[in-house]
Amino acid sequence: MVGGMIGRLLLPAGFLLALTGATHAADMFGDGFPPCGDQKTTLDTVNCVDAKTRELDQRLNKAYAALLKAVDPPQVEPLRRSERLWAQYRDANCAFYGAGGGTISRVKAAECARAMTQDRAQELEAAAKQQP
Repeated sequence: MVGGMIGRLLLPAGFLLALTGATHAADMFGDGFPPCGDQKTTLDTVNCVDAKTRELDQRLNKAYAALLKAVDPPQVEPLRRSERLWAQYRDANCAFYGAGGGTISRVKAAECARAMTQDRAQELEAAAKQQP
C-alpha cells in the first residue's frame, strides 16, 4: 500500500519536472515565453501552458494560411479536411489526458494541447517551405 502511494506521488512530481524541463528548453530556443513548471498552483501552471498554446495556435494558423495559398488547387480540400480532422484528434487525445484523476490531469491535458499544436505548426511550416 505504501509503495503504491509513493508511486502515485512521484508520478505527478516527475511530470511537473518534465514540464519544467520542456518549458525551460522552449525558452532556450528564444521564444521568450517564461517556463510554466515553476508556477505556484495547478491553475497558474495550466493558465501558463494555455497562454503558450494560444501563441502556438496563432503560429499554426499563419502556417496553415500560407500553405493553403501555396498548394496546388487539388490539394486545397484535402488540406482543409486534414486540418479539421487533426483539430478533432488533438481535442479528443488531450481530453483523454484531462479525464484522469487528480489535478495533474489538467496540467497533462494543457501540455498535450501545447505540444500537439507546436508539432502541427512546425509540420505546416515545413510543408509550406517545400512548396514550389
